[in-house]
Amino acid sequence: MLISTCRYGQLCNRLALLSHLIAYGQETGRPVVDLAFGEYAAHFTGTVMNPYLVRFPARKDLLSYVPLPWNYARRWLNRLPSPPPGWQIISGHEPINSGCVMLEEVVQPETKIVLIQGWFVRASQSMRKHEQVVREYFTPLPKYQTNIERLIQPLREKYEILVGLHIRAGDYHLLLNGAYIYPLEQWHLLMQKMASLLPQKKVAFLICSDENYRSKVELFTGFSVYFGTGNMIEDLYSLAQCDYLIGPPSTYSLWAAFYGCAPLYQLPKNCELAGAVECLTLEQFGIYTNT
Repeated sequence: MLISTCRYGQLCNRLALLSHLIAYGQETGRPVVDLAFGEYAAHFTGTVMNPYLVRFPARKDLLSYVPLPWNYARRWLNRLPSPPPGWQIISGHEPINSGCVMLEEVVQPETKIVLIQGWFVRASQSMRKHEQVVREYFTPLPKYQTNIERLIQPLREKYEILVGLHIRAGDYHLLLNGAYIYPLEQWHLLMQKMASLLPQKKVAFLICSDENYRSKVELFTGFSVYFGTGNMIEDLYSLAQCDYLIGPPSTYSLWAAFYGCAPLYQLPKNCELAGAVECLTLEQFGIYTNT
């Protein structure tokens, strides 16, 4: 069994870790328990049946209904000084040589319980084999899918290409002194560049952001611009349905790219953006099959 106690960041940071644990569990036959994903469990078909104790494979039993104090269990497990017999602790609190701990390389086959205590843990080999299992597990609930379809379907009928723009603000004002915050004028230049890279195509832009830019739509004059619903899940999976994605380094846009197999261009720091836009080509958009 794999047990994760890592509460790192927000939704997509936790999706990134849990998706790899699920892929590894699928590959090795080890069940997975995540004690830190519960606050997001109500959004996905694979987790909604286990709102108190997120598990893979999903199971509907008594533990699906009983709100036991799992948060206390998570904290207790995080404080274990050493593994009990038959257990293995993988910390993963910091990157190793600029990379993550790979479960395929460190899990001891005879270990019964593998305790994951940090975010920098992945299972890339397993993920490449079982990414579709991960997508199915994290399918958004039908209520979200309905709203996404209402947004995307009319755009698909009217336009040939849909470019998703993830304009992240909020906490990014604090990250590296706002290095990945871009004035809307810079986004306008990006849109101009994308239009020039897709000549003779009817292109629309879908903007999803944690700030409301609807009142500033005049800054996007000259382009066909639409906005996400503003719901965290609906915006994420609407971006996944775009033909191209543009956004700052963020697990949010990475997850959308992974889930939808959508080519993504990750923006450089704002001080480097002007030069990058000038040289931008469609070949710089990458497919991310491994979050």
